[in-house]
Amino acid sequence: MKKRLRKKLHKGEFKELGFSFDAKFKTDTDLKIVEEWLQELAVLLHERGLEMGGGWNSDVCVGFITRERGSVTPEERDVLKKWFGEHDQHLDNVNVGELKDAWYGW
Repeated sequence: MKKRLRKKLHKGEFKELGFSFDAKFKTDTDLKIVEEWLQELAVLLHERGLEMGGGWNSDVCVGFITRERGSVTPEERDVLKKWFGEHDQHLDNVNVGELKDAWYGW
C-alpha cells in the first residue's frame, strides 16, 4: 500500500491510538455530582489536547479518548487512569481499556 493511501486510511505508521473507559456511578449519586465529575474530566482532557466521544446518564459514563490528530500516549492514558482512581468517591467501578487502534480497533 502506498504511503499516501496508508495516511488517508490511518494505517501503518499513520495509525492513531485511543482507549475506552466506563465508569459506573453509585446508585444514590445526585445528577449534579455526575455533571461536576464530567466537567472536571472535560477540563483535564482539554488541558492535554484530548477528546472524548461517548455518553452518560446518572448510572454510567462510557467513552473513548482520542486526540484530534495523532495518538494518545501511554503516559496520557496512565494520567487519566490515575485521575479516575482519585475521583472515584461516587463510583462503584471504573474500567480503563488498553490503547488500541482508534479507527479500526472495534
